[in-house]
Amino acid sequence: MDLEEHKTESNETCAIIVTYNPIVSRVQKLINSLKEQSCDVFIIDNSPLAVEDFIYERYKWLGGNKGIAQAQNDGILLALKHKYSYIIFFDQDSDIQKNFVPKLLSAMKQNDFEVCAPVFFDEKHGFEYAITDIDAYGNRRKIFSNGRMDMFTSSVVISSGTLVRSNVFHKVGLMDSRLFIDYVDTEWCLRCFSHGIKVNIIPTAKMYHSIGDNSIKIGRFRIPVHSAMRRYYRTRNAIHLLRYKHVPKKVACREIIFSIIHNIILSFALFKFSYFKNSFLAIVDGILNRWGENKHS
Repeated sequence: MDLEEHKTESNETCAIIVTYNPIVSRVQKLINSLKEQSCDVFIIDNSPLAVEDFIYERYKWLGGNKGIAQAQNDGILLALKHKYSYIIFFDQDSDIQKNFVPKLLSAMKQNDFEVCAPVFFDEKHGFEYAITDIDAYGNRRKIFSNGRMDMFTSSVVISSGTLVRSNVFHKVGLMDSRLFIDYVDTEWCLRCFSHGIKVNIIPTAKMYHSIGDNSIKIGRFRIPVHSAMRRYYRTRNAIHLLRYKHVPKKVACREIIFSIIHNIILSFALFKFSYFKNSFLAIVDGILNRWGENKHS
């Protein structure tokens, strides 16, 4: 199927799947699930080399890693070009249930919502991830569905599994590609919030997802384990959050502090000096207002 081919006549929803050295069978399973749910697909690939298995799908290789924000933007622009009314985002490891997209779409249409999202569960351990709501002053509250089926709202949600009306991008703009990765969804959601748009959580729509490569548990806290390279972006971009008018300073300061603490914990827990090194470089680059891809890699 060619990228220039118009949307399926009966489908009004398009999924943007961002990949990087993906497990092809897993992505194909997601594609098949989406097709069964009357959802078209664009694959935007950040891999170092094109994935031949996807060449004949609706696939765009970016020629290397351009970051998740740029990949999402390329997908959004393709979906807008083909006049899809709704756009939904997925990672390459997303796992959805039957009727996942119809549940989100039905809630959006019936209630005239602009952004909808599911509840998330860890695919390895089965626990529900908290959804973090942030108010205009930067105060946070963690929300769990706890099995309830009534809808609720949040100002922030992760992008994977999030359904957006296409006209929202005309109102608030695309993702900020300067961030490259990490806090891309947080910044965009808070930008929506500043325009009076909140995320509507639909508990009947459930998705399984893994945050980080693994996790370590310290007391009652579970800390996701990312690579030292990912921790660089996490720390640097936390500093950049201070530069956005629509991001409460309290949120940015908290993220900076906790990111550094996480780096220290991972350094000692995993006995890797690279976490210290990347944390230092991230702080320097954040202060010096450097964006985009990590030039130290």
